[in-house]
This record gives sequence, C-alpha cells and structure tokens, in this order.
Amino acid sequence: MNTKLFKKANEMIRTFAYASFGVIDENGSPSVSAISLQNPENISQLYFTTTMDSNKRKRLQKNNKASINCYTSMNNITLVGETEIFSDQEAKSKYWQEWVRLGADVYPGGVSDPNYCFVRFTTKRVSLWIDDEGAELTLD
Repeated sequence: MNTKLFKKANEMIRTFAYASFGVIDENGSPSVSAISLQNPENISQLYFTTTMDSNKRKRLQKNNKASINCYTSMNNITLVGETEIFSDQEAKSKYWQEWVRLGADVYPGGVSDPNYCFVRFTTKRVSLWIDDEGAELTLD
C-alpha cells in the first residue's frame, strides 16, 4: 500500500463538501448524481443525506454497491464500496446537521422529518491520482 498517498487522500477528503455519486439503476445502467458530504473524516467511510422517496435511495435498496468521486483540477479520489441506509430516529439525530435544512426546504420537519434519511458509504476499493502519482488500494 502506498501509505503516503493514502494519508494524503485522507487529508484531502476533509476539504470536499461535494462529490459525484454513482449507483446502478433499475435497468442495470450507471446513474451519477451530486451529493453533499457530511463532515468527511477519512476515505474509509463517508456520509450524506437523501430523501426516502428519492430514486437514489430506491436504487440503493435494490443494489447497495456504489462509487464516489472527488476531484480537484489535478487530483482524483475514486472510491468503490457498499452503502447502508439509516432512517431510524436515533441514527438520524446522530448525523443531523442544521445546514441541511437551511439550504433548501427538503426536510421541513428537520431531524424528525419522515422523508429524511442518511447513507453510510463504506469503501472497499480506492483509486487515487494525487500529486502526479497513482495508486490502487483495497480496504478490508
């Protein structure tokens, strides 16, 4: 494992507010959307919100495999892994951030909104291009 690039990727991921998120749709085709990352700490696990009635959530219920991509003009972090959807009140309260409600009226009921859920993405494979150096890593 290239520990230097892995460490750099963990540092970089903390600076990303947004990412591209790819799932497999009901026809077996890739579908990519933008997501807002919630306080990313490392590349091993990432969190974001979605709505219970979203296509994204419905697709993840059928196939929990997904990919996340974060990039700058010269650096790229691509993660492949599995997702888990949480909608119980205890978990929703743990990961709620007030900014989610402030930007758009997606969750008018706040943390208790029945349409609010969040997704935990757990990385299994990493592909990095950072500082003109590439690496492929598998996480256990």
